[in-house]
Amino acid sequence: MSCLLKLAQSWVLGALALTTLARGQAATQPTFNWTSIPGSTNLSWVDCYTAPLQCTRLNVPFNYSDTSAGEATLALIRVPSTLNGTADYRGPVLFNPGGPGVSGVDFVVQLGSLIAQAIGPQFDLVSFDPRGIENSVPPVSFFLSDAERQAFDLGPGATDATATPDALPRQWAHFQVFGHLAHDRQADFLPHVTTDNVARDMMTIVQAHGQENIRYWGISYGSVLGATFASMFPDKIERIIIDGVLDMEGYYKTDWALELLDTDKVFQAFIDGCFKAGPGACAFYDKSTDAIEKNISDLFKKVHAQPIPAYAPSLPMYGYVDHAVLKNAFFSAFYTPFSSFAPLAQGLAELQQGNGSTLFQIATPHTSEVVSAVACGDGEAVTDDPAALQKYFSANKHISKFFSEVVGIRTMCSGWPFHPNNFKGPIGGNTSFPMMLIGNTADPVTPVALAMKTSKSFPGSVVLTQDSPGHTSFTSPSECTLGHVQQYFVNGTLPPAGTVCPVTAPLFPPPSNASNATAPTRREVTASTPLGDLAEELRVSYAKVSRRWLL
Repeated sequence: MSCLLKLAQSWVLGALALTTLARGQAATQPTFNWTSIPGSTNLSWVDCYTAPLQCTRLNVPFNYSDTSAGEATLALIRVPSTLNGTADYRGPVLFNPGGPGVSGVDFVVQLGSLIAQAIGPQFDLVSFDPRGIENSVPPVSFFLSDAERQAFDLGPGATDATATPDALPRQWAHFQVFGHLAHDRQADFLPHVTTDNVARDMMTIVQAHGQENIRYWGISYGSVLGATFASMFPDKIERIIIDGVLDMEGYYKTDWALELLDTDKVFQAFIDGCFKAGPGACAFYDKSTDAIEKNISDLFKKVHAQPIPAYAPSLPMYGYVDHAVLKNAFFSAFYTPFSSFAPLAQGLAELQQGNGSTLFQIATPHTSEVVSAVACGDGEAVTDDPAALQKYFSANKHISKFFSEVVGIRTMCSGWPFHPNNFKGPIGGNTSFPMMLIGNTADPVTPVALAMKTSKSFPGSVVLTQDSPGHTSFTSPSECTLGHVQQYFVNGTLPPAGTVCPVTAPLFPPPSNASNATAPTRREVTASTPLGDLAEELRVSYAKVSRRWLL
């Protein structure tokens, strides 16, 4: 059992892919009894959760090549169009919030009304829990209980595979056992949760709506799903947006090295943003950016020599902050800097005083059955032993200070037993309608260069760049970005090549008692507009529910 014990949380199933509910949010989320809806090959929508949400369940085959192999039942949710039944109604836009392993149902329960406004009233916003995930059945679950799952969790320090000389060999051994458990307990289902099968499920969902072509918006891992769908069904595209675009070639080769090309830019954004914000907004402020960076370096040395206790009984959480946990906290905060940098700075200031509780809460746990099943099952088999994994780290560590986080993905997949002969690329094709791709200028795990790379494989596609740090445009939606998203879905209008959308929200929000003149909010920078107000509301709401997804 991990020495860093985190007692049962709503997100204990999360690890590299986290639930979309923030810690403490699950208790306030509306509930729904999914077993009250029978599975069917038709869409029979019923009211669920809170109005206007509607839900249904759809049966799909485990194996589209052998329908006798069994079936899964997908949980679907929608925000219905207010124009349904009129001549202006256009049908569904499917949405995937990433992961792999994030619940589309939970995401829509929390943010669906805002996303529906972003795409336009002509459309139903439809999302689903992909096969094996959350409310879909059967679940990817090869631990016999939550207690066993928790005991197997390596803890937040385990994401740094090079923290100590024996960290990587221990992780390698750990994931060999993980693979044996998967093989012995769920071999009938796990080979069928690959992304190509989820793409086929999306085609089934589209057809169940009585339509031929897909409209889709996918973020993070949802970019892999969208690009895979477009490669498998290039003549079935009406609209596709992928946001936070992975290295498709690397993903299917189980080599995530290029995902961290811009990670150090986000680290620098924290330092520069803290200095610019001043001592009133950044608790870790110092007289210069060099001084802030030195203070961070000193903290890493300090906790490496002597880990600092962390105790948060109200959650309940406890453990300690060492070098690996501190690195994990930084990397986790990089995903949502507009909401996480201020708490990160506060945690660093407390850590200087010998209190690791805040930093420990920012760091994220490790074990995830779903991520292994999807990402490892999609990718090429990894046969690396610890020595080969160490060589992989040494050859690529120049990419980022945080490259050790990537080694954990490859190590996790080294023990995975299922590698079906499914679609693994090549990614690309002449789509029936050109795709739109979105990338941030400083994304910690999906650099905009990868959106540019993927775009070259889809003739006619266009990349929109959002000028902000963080993972996907959702971390701080821009009025400009949302405007292009809506125009694309409604009119099919692509942004001009080279479009860069600004973000006006402050990276470090001013303290509540500060003068507005020192750090203006978005509404004080620009005149209020419907899309601008929607962007601000989506940014604030997303910050409450988002957690680290990849790596």
